[in-house]
Amino acid sequence: MPTLRIDLHVHTCYSDGSDTPWQLVVKAAQLDIQRLAITDHDTVAALPEACQAGLVHGVEVLSGIELSVRYARYHDVHMLGYFFDPQHEPLLRRLHQMQEQRVQRGMEILARVNARLIRRGLAPLDSEAVRQRARGTLTRPHLAEALMEQGYVRHIEEAFRDFLIPCDVPKAGLHPEEAMAFMAQAGGVCVLAHPGVLSTAPQELEQLIATFKAMGMVGVEAYHHSHEPGCVEFLLQCARRHGLVVTGGSDYHGRAYGAQLGEITPGESIPAHLLADLQHVQAALRQESA
Repeated sequence: MPTLRIDLHVHTCYSDGSDTPWQLVVKAAQLDIQRLAITDHDTVAALPEACQAGLVHGVEVLSGIELSVRYARYHDVHMLGYFFDPQHEPLLRRLHQMQEQRVQRGMEILARVNARLIRRGLAPLDSEAVRQRARGTLTRPHLAEALMEQGYVRHIEEAFRDFLIPCDVPKAGLHPEEAMAFMAQAGGVCVLAHPGVLSTAPQELEQLIATFKAMGMVGVEAYHHSHEPGCVEFLLQCARRHGLVVTGGSDYHGRAYGAQLGEITPGESIPAHLLADLQHVQAALRQESA
């Protein structure tokens, strides 16, 4: 029997990915990925097109999202939400507010980037063209791509180093309890995305995970391309100690470089049982609240 292939963390052009939802689902089908969670940043706009494509190409598209969270000194925490109702009105209203904040932040960064370009005697980026590329949101990767297209930088790392980090504007975010409450109200569950990005200090990271669990978080994304083997093993042990489910995903953004769809590292598929484990936890929570 063929092994089930999954990916629980991918992005489309509706946040900071480059593929349309249809293109992403087609790529998944070509790679024999049967279950795909689209986890765009603070939006579910890609889900209708992705679900339609999934019906055509035989890929089950799962409702997902990657919520921007701020907690204490951690100003860029990412919380993955799964299995929620993407039509849940209170959630949609809050996401709309967050998208407006994202666009405002993006335009402020763009203005700073253009001022930097003008000081260097270069033509500014076309604001309207950049916004059209972003499909309703505006993120730093969109600006990086525009800078590369204009020939101002050679690659995305250079765009961030020379322009986007110096011109950054603080990101707005939910409090973790608010994020988890919205997910729970919409029937979903929350998982901490790529925890190893937040801290390399094990004690600090475990304390943060314990704090988020007390707020309602059910799992940690141990399998991620940014995690070294030692970090993965620590997160697996940490999840066992705290009774949390383990998840994983490629964090694919549609680009030729970096993370590859359906893989944690080159040639290493995402363990299929992670999806079943996560579904089991969600089902148990629903039964408890019934």
